[in-house]
Amino acid sequence: MPRLPVLACLIACGLASAAAPAPATVRESTPAAKQAMGASISAQLQGDSRAALRALDAVPADQFGDFAAQYRACMHGRFDRENPPWIDSGIDDPFVRDVLWTYQAYWWRALADPAHRDAQAEALLQRLRALLGPEADGAQDFEALEPVLSAKLLEHGYHALQGLTPPLRELMLWRSEDVREYDVALPEGPQHVTVHLLDDFAAWGWSHYARCGLGSNGGWTTDDAVYAVRPGYPDLDGEKFQVSLLGHEGQHFADKQRWQLEAWELEYRAKLTELALADRTSHDLLEKFGQSHGADSSMPHPYADEQALAAIRRQLGGGDALDLTSVPLHDLQQAAREALLADTRARMASAKPAGG
Repeated sequence: MPRLPVLACLIACGLASAAAPAPATVRESTPAAKQAMGASISAQLQGDSRAALRALDAVPADQFGDFAAQYRACMHGRFDRENPPWIDSGIDDPFVRDVLWTYQAYWWRALADPAHRDAQAEALLQRLRALLGPEADGAQDFEALEPVLSAKLLEHGYHALQGLTPPLRELMLWRSEDVREYDVALPEGPQHVTVHLLDDFAAWGWSHYARCGLGSNGGWTTDDAVYAVRPGYPDLDGEKFQVSLLGHEGQHFADKQRWQLEAWELEYRAKLTELALADRTSHDLLEKFGQSHGADSSMPHPYADEQALAAIRRQLGGGDALDLTSVPLHDLQQAAREALLADTRARMASAKPAGG
């Protein structure tokens, strides 16, 4: 089972909104409230709950529509307080429940105080060592401790994803999985991938916790397989799975065989691939990338979102103000493809080869 993810891909799975039926009449948010919600989500993905709350508080509460109002209320209930709240996980096993609570408390504190994120990670390490007892006596860092913790969780019936999903330490827990093989048609050629479809989740990871269940990691790659959060893809023949999981992760596999790339560079190329392949979901992708974009390269996903959108605008000959949702689909796909090919040409000339 995977321990350290090579890349964990943040894909909004809509898990919270799928949990309850929509009201007969939905009250829409104002444009300002929609922008505030997007800024809040972006701040959380960059690991800053205080900035996320400030973004929401900048707009009067009555401007948030039904779904956004629920998100706003949850964010205040969870993060506008002095200490992390207890959230009932529904896990009966005391050891697994304590492990999850330990991670949730760490996430809350790290999100509330980004400047001391490393100190919170060290405190997490020591708390996990205490939970594991003598089995963790020789584990002085996460690299040594996580295999011990993963094996212990498996003894209790739970598979685990750990490691670092920037900027926080990760924990996802699930009980079942199914393995399938796929051949993916990428813009630059075919790529074979082995996919583990994960199901029966007990914990969805820090990005799910940070966004009050609005989305979760949709998948990640290791050196030899793709791991997909099955509840996020109800239709395995649908474009969301075929493009945003298989296309995205397939691009990672192809790129890692050729070069040594930074995390944001891998994400940048995979996001261009998504937009080059997407048809019905292209506007959803543009909206998602526009919400979470950022200027800090140490935050791979937001930074890659910003770089991908900028590259496509350059290909189209437009400036920062160009509304990509108004661009004809074929032109958008072609611009994304050309941006990917241009990046490939530049890397073929200068990038360090894989394993070099």
